[in-house]
Amino acid sequence: MNVKTKNRIGNGINYLLSAVLIISGILKLIGFEPYMDVIKGLNPNYYENIYLIGFVAIIAGILFAIPKTFTFGFIATLVFLGGTISAHMQAGDNFIPQIIFVFMTALSAYLKKPEWFNGK
Repeated sequence: MNVKTKNRIGNGINYLLSAVLIISGILKLIGFEPYMDVIKGLNPNYYENIYLIGFVAIIAGILFAIPKTFTFGFIATLVFLGGTISAHMQAGDNFIPQIIFVFMTALSAYLKKPEWFNGK
């Protein structure tokens, strides 16, 4: 696979994940009921901070989507996803989707920025 194809696939994954983060954040900010029920089930403290969680998801998604801020977005996305994994593990909830998103985030970076992974 050539560099151009890898970059296109990486961009596709990148924009998909960014869209998921942004949409998820917006749904939290507007109080979409299914999201509220999940958050309430995890921990009441998370529900009290739903606007912060939504705002962070949106910012991470935006930073991850913009090529000039990709590095910051990559870090912010991994940190956010780490928090979601922790929250779901703490509540005994399924956290496999979040782990898949972490792998997809890493794959996006691997395809777009292979120099990060060359070990030099």
